[in-house]
Amino acid sequence: MFQTFFTSRADKELGKLPQGLRQKIYSEIKAFSEDPFLYPQIRKIEGTKFGYRLRLGRWRILFCLFSKERRIEVVDIFLKKGKEDYNKRRHLLE
Repeated sequence: MFQTFFTSRADKELGKLPQGLRQKIYSEIKAFSEDPFLYPQIRKIEGTKFGYRLRLGRWRILFCLFSKERRIEVVDIFLKKGKEDYNKRRHLLE
């Protein structure tokens, strides 16, 4: 199992969400922290070393996956509106 940490930005965004959606995101994060490499909704973000995203409907969870340390760091949670959303947040994944 991977340890999961939230940055202040991700924690703040999560706090703004309705309770039902927040619980769904927590349960998805807990499920994929068991073994993120077997989870089908996770994709590597091109141009980053550790950056991945989890798709949850129109919502995206950006995180850094450090496999040697068995650690996941959730950096942002957002509603996807277009392709440029990832470019705006790429600096968070480095």
